[in-house]
Amino acid sequence: MEEEQPPENLDDPTATLSGEPTTVFVNVGNVNQGPVVPVQKNQAAKVIGILVIIWGVFNLLGSPLNLLSDFNATDIEGNPISYPTEYFVITILSAVIAGAVAIFGGYQVTQYKKKGIWITFAAFAIAWISSIITSTIAGSAMDTEATGAAVGAGIGAFTGICGIVCYAICGAIVAIPLMLSDGGME
Repeated sequence: MEEEQPPENLDDPTATLSGEPTTVFVNVGNVNQGPVVPVQKNQAAKVIGILVIIWGVFNLLGSPLNLLSDFNATDIEGNPISYPTEYFVITILSAVIAGAVAIFGGYQVTQYKKKGIWITFAAFAIAWISSIITSTIAGSAMDTEATGAAVGAGIGAFTGICGIVCYAICGAIVAIPLMLSDGGME
């Protein structure tokens, strides 16, 4: 292959360059990117996760104590009452389920996992719905001829309204790691 000679007069407007362009790779090596500062995750998630775990443990350990709720129970007029079996089944079963879900959710929150917050919200929902159901059943057990069937429904509604306020506040506290810029939730 023969090399082309450049034209002798480079100022000549008819002169052309010929050839094929080549790509040149430049290795810049290690470019100074500045110091790498590790970002420390906010400890709020760990604290809130531990509090959720404690709440779940209290639910689990306190569920058998619901059997004592029938001891010396009286209605509005002072007459002794006896709660139906459904009350104990729902109360104990929901406390165990909500407690176990809360413990798992709290552990996930301490590991900086976002799904732990959603699992904790599910535990709150289980506890809230079961509290409305059990309050309605307990209120129905207090119904007498004089009061009618309004006591059970009224207690259930009151518990639901108070419960939603309580669980909304608790839910806002649990969601704090999501609201922090350095929360570190994955």
